[in-house]
Amino acid sequence: MSQTEPVNLLAFIFVIGRQADVLMRRLVEERFFFTKIESSGLVFEEPLVGLLIGLNDGRMRSLVTIVEETCPPHQEYIPVQVMPLAGLPPLPMIEARVGGALIYSVPVERFIQV
Repeated sequence: MSQTEPVNLLAFIFVIGRQADVLMRRLVEERFFFTKIESSGLVFEEPLVGLLIGLNDGRMRSLVTIVEETCPPHQEYIPVQVMPLAGLPPLPMIEARVGGALIYSVPVERFIQV
């Protein structure tokens, strides 16, 4: 980001851990700088990574393209984490759509980097 591009958006990107490393490398190559926040994966026991990115709204389309290219959703078999109803056999695995990313953006009134 150059000095001529004021930061006027804050993007929040949430992605599963195994796709996060590739995404972060690509963001650095394209000069998007971020703060990484890790959390647990909740239902699927997969680490979830949150990235906070301050950017100019003119670069938002480029950011979305990078995320689409590096974080494609796909089908995968995952272990079931719920107890079956009484009398039904347990399901060891289910097919689920995993991967992909969530992107939220909010306008920024003021950006200060210290």
